[in-house]
Amino acid sequence: MKKWIFGLRYKRFFLFYGITFLVSLVAIYFLIYSNSENGHQASLSIWTRVVPRLLSEILFWTVLLLPFLLFLLVKNLIENYKKSGLRGLFIGLFLKIGLPFLILFSFSKGLDYYRMAEKIDFLWDHSFENKSEKTKNYYAIDNKQRGIHTFGISHDLDDLRILKNNNFEWITLTPFVGQPKYNAPSLSEIDSTRYQDIKGRYKRIKRSCDSLGIKIMLKPHIWLNNRDDGEWRSDIAMTSEEDWNLWFSNYEKVILAYAKIAQELDFEQFCIGTELEATVAKKPEKWLELIQLVRDCYAGKITYASNWYKGYTEVPFWGELDYIGIQGYFPLGESTEPTLVELENAWKPYIKQMAEVSKKFNTPVLFTEIGYRSLKGTAKKPWEWVSLKSYYSKISKKEQMISYQAFFNTLWKEPWFHGIHIWEWQSTSKSNGDNTSFTLENKPALNIVAKNFKLDL
Repeated sequence: MKKWIFGLRYKRFFLFYGITFLVSLVAIYFLIYSNSENGHQASLSIWTRVVPRLLSEILFWTVLLLPFLLFLLVKNLIENYKKSGLRGLFIGLFLKIGLPFLILFSFSKGLDYYRMAEKIDFLWDHSFENKSEKTKNYYAIDNKQRGIHTFGISHDLDDLRILKNNNFEWITLTPFVGQPKYNAPSLSEIDSTRYQDIKGRYKRIKRSCDSLGIKIMLKPHIWLNNRDDGEWRSDIAMTSEEDWNLWFSNYEKVILAYAKIAQELDFEQFCIGTELEATVAKKPEKWLELIQLVRDCYAGKITYASNWYKGYTEVPFWGELDYIGIQGYFPLGESTEPTLVELENAWKPYIKQMAEVSKKFNTPVLFTEIGYRSLKGTAKKPWEWVSLKSYYSKISKKEQMISYQAFFNTLWKEPWFHGIHIWEWQSTSKSNGDNTSFTLENKPALNIVAKNFKLDL
């Protein structure tokens, strides 16, 4: 009898756990879909990439226990009431809900105090903002692009107006292209239905941008669905000539589809690839062919987004493009509490090297990405992504702010440097600024960017 009851409890546990697991997977997909501009297929591709990472996190499996624990709690409270009436119920509520809540609340407040311990003396200056109906089109004056990667931008103008007010003149749209593994030649396709869906959504965005004088760069990213080998898109490489030809054939179809959308919607700029260093190193001739094909169907400016690390100096075809595109996550020293002067000095060797590459190809440099998190140590490793550690790391709006200021005090002034596209702005998840993410929303860094984007006319 005991064995039967014990087995029944186990069955109940696994039933709860299994249902919670399946519901969580569905919820994750819809969360990605609701925050994406890329439709079902691209959202599914991102989902298949995110889920394996979650499955490797102990925290994820722990969170799945909560519904079952809640069930046990309610069941136990009912038993307390049946056994001792209201007195038993209230004692149970205090010991099983009230006391744990007080402990967790105290821990949370203590963690917040630790993370928010930084004191920053900053007064927001609204005089740098653009209060007119449209952008000032500073780009036409100094040839510097003032851009930011946007996610969740729709035909609603609210976020676009905020960006315009802070002197942004460009947005970057980033559709994701799924690839199962770094050495697999297949890529997610764009059929006619998906093509029209993407074009329809981008058309609404374009209409809103035009009303504010904002320009658009379209910048596809490959998203590896499986990274068990620790490889990234920079490592994409095939194992046979047949697979190389197939990969480039598939990539060409996707890129030309997006290039045609960019042409039909009159997007001002197109990026033919992002951080695909191994493919560039091993098959530069294929990239030259692709550049010509893009030129044949797209009339705007084109670039390629190369990795800062052993990437942009090795690209042989910069002279065929309008910009030397660099993902500008250069490490700025080793200090975890850097000063503005230290960060400015750290830029000097990078500036010298970029100037030489720009001169060699007679082509200006454009940062297709640059970003700093509001996190202690962000300047040391600006490329580091948000992880579980982010939830207990110290927030540093000051370091994010001075990292951007150091950039503007140095590289921004160079005549061969033609602008940036900052990472990132999430329009569907409003930020109060008290986080360690890349977003500029409600952080002093936004005001610093607005100040340095502004031209005195």
